[in-house]
Amino acid sequence: MIRWKNAPKITGRGLVRYNTSRFEMNYEKIVREVIEEHRSSPVDMLSTGDQTGEYNYLSSHLDSYVRTVCDLDQLLGGNKSRRILEIGSFLGPVSISLRQMGYDVSAVDIPEFHQSDRLRALYSRHCVDYRSANLRHHKLPYDSGAFDAVIICEVIEHFNFNPLPVILEINRILKTGGHIYVGMPNQTFIVNRIRLLQGKSTQGNVEEFFQQLDRDSNMIVGLHWREYTMAETCEMLSRMGFRLERSYFFNEGASLKANPLKALLRAIVYAYPPFRPYQVAIAEKITFPTYDFWLTEANS
Repeated sequence: MIRWKNAPKITGRGLVRYNTSRFEMNYEKIVREVIEEHRSSPVDMLSTGDQTGEYNYLSSHLDSYVRTVCDLDQLLGGNKSRRILEIGSFLGPVSISLRQMGYDVSAVDIPEFHQSDRLRALYSRHCVDYRSANLRHHKLPYDSGAFDAVIICEVIEHFNFNPLPVILEINRILKTGGHIYVGMPNQTFIVNRIRLLQGKSTQGNVEEFFQQLDRDSNMIVGLHWREYTMAETCEMLSRMGFRLERSYFFNEGASLKANPLKALLRAIVYAYPPFRPYQVAIAEKITFPTYDFWLTEANS
């Protein structure tokens, strides 16, 4: 069981630095350099001409990527022989950063992204094994017990199907004692609560349905079909053969770079952790569950 003795320090910019010399590493510099490669060598993953949008999206999520890389480095104790898989690796900020740090990293994403020659070339340049899989089919192209850690961030909320078979697959490919790292939006975010009080939906608007089907849009998987509370996330993991190690709520530091009044208001509101917009759950595989899931076109 991992002991989280060395709590992270959150800097004034919302980025993470670990206290002990064992984890003295400029994570922000590593991630920023990976993101900057998208400025000098843009990918334009879906050939929609939105390479600037891709770079801006990555830059706006810098703090979150840094946080994930820091957490994984501490989780694995800096042991570079550990194998990591990132599901939903997108444009590679986390996978490539971890590879730059010396980890054995694999990445997988949907076939539509994998078809991009430039994206495959990006992963190849950084020696990251990059594959494709449609998670609706619930199968991952890896051997059982192949990985020490699996990262799945900003992915599960995009499923328009039952997530349990995917979590079962993650369990299968993890070694016993390996870890799943889940990052996602927090359904109990204060803005969602306010919207409900106003009689509004917490989900995206109908216009996003049209954007997802637009041939010139890059939002083919951008919709959040179902967000989860922390309690729901932890319940799914515990019932799927995992033991919770750590969970927390967070806010990306970039969103605090507003005018002083807004920054103060957010600091006050976010003092209550469940009001924060994002959450992380980290759990250890302790067993492989014996569910015999009945999968049909209607229920998955």
